[in-house]
Amino acid sequence: MNKQRISVVIPSFNQGSYLEECILSILSQEYDNLEIIIIDGGSTDNSIEIIKKYSSQIDYWVSEKDKGQSEAINKGLRRCTGDIVTWLGSDDMYLPGALRKVSDSFARFPNEVGVIYGTSELFKDAGTIRLETALADGSIERILAGMAFPQPSSFFRRSVLNETGLLNESLHFGMDYDLFSRLRMYCDFEYVDFCFSKYRIHPSSKTIASTGKFIGDWILIFNSICEGLGLDRTLSKLESIDLRKTAQPAIKNFFLKHNGRFKIDEDLLMYNFLFNVIRFDYESCNFKRARVVANTLHKDYFKFLSGDPMIMIIANRARFVPPILLKIGRRLSRKIRYK
Repeated sequence: MNKQRISVVIPSFNQGSYLEECILSILSQEYDNLEIIIIDGGSTDNSIEIIKKYSSQIDYWVSEKDKGQSEAINKGLRRCTGDIVTWLGSDDMYLPGALRKVSDSFARFPNEVGVIYGTSELFKDAGTIRLETALADGSIERILAGMAFPQPSSFFRRSVLNETGLLNESLHFGMDYDLFSRLRMYCDFEYVDFCFSKYRIHPSSKTIASTGKFIGDWILIFNSICEGLGLDRTLSKLESIDLRKTAQPAIKNFFLKHNGRFKIDEDLLMYNFLFNVIRFDYESCNFKRARVVANTLHKDYFKFLSGDPMIMIIANRARFVPPILLKIGRRLSRKIRYK
């Protein structure tokens, strides 16, 4: 038997069209020390029928109304008994060999490594769209600035989760960013060069339906982190470009406990945050703010920007191409990629 027990939580609500594929992608891993927990939000489609079909291979499942994905995941995480835990959306899947790679990686790394992550394949029913890459940089300035990797391809030690607490249930789009930023205060992150998962793109997926809402949560979380850590210079910069938000007390108070624990390069932290803002703004067609961010990157953070060709291209487009043309181009691109 594989020594390290892995727990996978599947939050689901009316995802009967995809749930069976998700379950089978886990069962087919041929990893015998495995715990599967399904938290269904009271589905009215065929989800329960599918869950019952595989109930003998599922360690725990429940179907009841909840307040959203964050609460559902927390219900599952509280049930986990594994050494390594994660959650996987019911419309997503694991690729062959993923869990064995997870176990082998954790066994190879020292105990200080509490989180590992890799890449994910974005796909729709017609086939692969692209590889969602992960940033190999697991530094504190990168992780505190936003998600540096696709969540379906991340795994963490349950022992570290005991230190940080569970997901913030008031967050519905940035709950993973908030959790991983807290985890980074207690452990190291390591990139593993492996594609662990497939992330499905469909009309009701968050990536399509709510792209602009993610960065709203991220801005709130980042402000809260910076207030807690007393990063006054960063807060002043946020104010100057209209990205200052009132901190959420729970997040701020957590980081207040760690104020001074790490030496943080505020310029690099701010650059990484603006890197994320401009990507989301460009994708969601918020070109007015994207231009402000692009000008700030060129003026104040060019030494970092010059090393990121992809962000340099986005920043230059945001600065010089009329918003109406950018909007037309983005809509055509999304229609082609995600239809």
